[in-house]
Formats: sequence, C-alpha cells, structure tokens
Amino acid sequence: MLDVAKTKNVYRNFIKEFLGPNRLGIDDDSYDAVVGSGLFATGHVKSDCLEQLIRIVKPGGVICLSIRENRLQTNEGCKDLESRMAALQSEGLWQQVSREIFPGFSFGHDGVVYLYRVL
Repeated sequence: MLDVAKTKNVYRNFIKEFLGPNRLGIDDDSYDAVVGSGLFATGHVKSDCLEQLIRIVKPGGVICLSIRENRLQTNEGCKDLESRMAALQSEGLWQQVSREIFPGFSFGHDGVVYLYRVL
C-alpha cells in the first residue's frame, strides 16, 4: 500500500508502524487531521491507540474515524471504543463534533462515523 501511495505524488511521509498504545515515531502536533477507516476490526487496532492519534494532531485539528456499527457489540477489541472516546473527552483531550450512522456503510452493514476536535 505504501508503494502505491508513493506513486500518487500527494504524500510527503510514508510511515509503517504498529498503531496501539506504543509511542509512534511522529512528533506531537504534526497533523491537521487524521482519518481512519477500517481500523477497528478483528486483528486490527483497539481503542488503546486513540491517545496516540490525539497526540499527533494539532490542537484544533480533527480526527474522523469510522467503524461498522455491529462491531461495537460483537468485536472484543471494539466493545470499549465509545466508552474510551467518552473518557478521553472527560479528560479534556478532545471534543466530539458528531456521531453519525450511515446505512449500508460497508457490505450492507450500517456504519458509525465519529468526528472529534482535538483540544
């Protein structure tokens, strides 16, 4: 995927790292936005990656994440996603802008798209 991205001539950085609770090799406040789709699934990332996403986005920047709605109840790695998002908001790290349901989002399953502003 990184090789394909390089051919697009629109990206400056090509990063291959494990996304989780570990500190990414990216400076704080580096990006205006982060978009993640397909992150939260079996064998993919868990909610313990959210702090790192927040850390690398500039204050005032946004984080947009999507997930199949049914995974919030059926996937062990996703069951605590919304409670972790709420806890990070309570800690003053970000503020939810929106949470929208999209019917037929992926393979006939409804999806949830979250938008947060980093504080």
